[in-house]
Amino acid sequence: MIELLVFFVLLLLTVLARYIVFGAFEPLMFAVIMLLPVGSLAIYLISKRFAEKERAYQPNNIEGWSFYNIQKSLPIQKPLFKGNAQRGYIKRYFQQKWKYIFGDLLGFNWNLSLEIKIDNDLYDVQWYREKWFTQQDQWRIYKNGKLIGKAQTQLNLKNTLKLNEAIEYSIFETTFVSSAITITSTISLIQDEVLLGTMKRNHIISNVQVLEVQEEKPEYIVALILHSYFFKSK
Repeated sequence: MIELLVFFVLLLLTVLARYIVFGAFEPLMFAVIMLLPVGSLAIYLISKRFAEKERAYQPNNIEGWSFYNIQKSLPIQKPLFKGNAQRGYIKRYFQQKWKYIFGDLLGFNWNLSLEIKIDNDLYDVQWYREKWFTQQDQWRIYKNGKLIGKAQTQLNLKNTLKLNEAIEYSIFETTFVSSAITITSTISLIQDEVLLGTMKRNHIISNVQVLEVQEEKPEYIVALILHSYFFKSK
């Protein structure tokens, strides 16, 4: 959406510069350029319609946790359900508002920060990087304003060759890992080879994400959601 507007401005400036310097003007090229803001408006209207569907989501025969995730352009609160009861919401946000423009240009997982509310607890997953030239993305995880842990992607040659996505979490002095194969939708949360939970699409063409956790620990839900947003929503 925003990238089309950026291209529109750049191309328009190019056409104007060409006209000023060379006196050349091509109506057909100008007409094509004018299609870009029209396309951006169309994407916005489609995203807005999808956002309304996300807000209106109601689970259908789902006992576990679930949410509906179909659009990335508009950072809205997406309801989070346990069975038929809404227990909170998920919202992607940018720590600085100006980064929203670059987020649309550089990809959905760029500077990914999340606000996740579960019952009366608010989890704030804040993106950061200790070293700007590292390939790893990192997050500080807060619960009701108090730092409870950190997370970091595990991007290395071994995982790349195996098409394996992974994030390591250290929360309340406990370490566990979320992992998934790039070409599949299923995410597993594991601690010392013990399965803590999973997350996957409700069915192969569905945008409903279903989470199952072995223990009723909100931190497991937060971890699975972070992995899904970072790796599966590109």
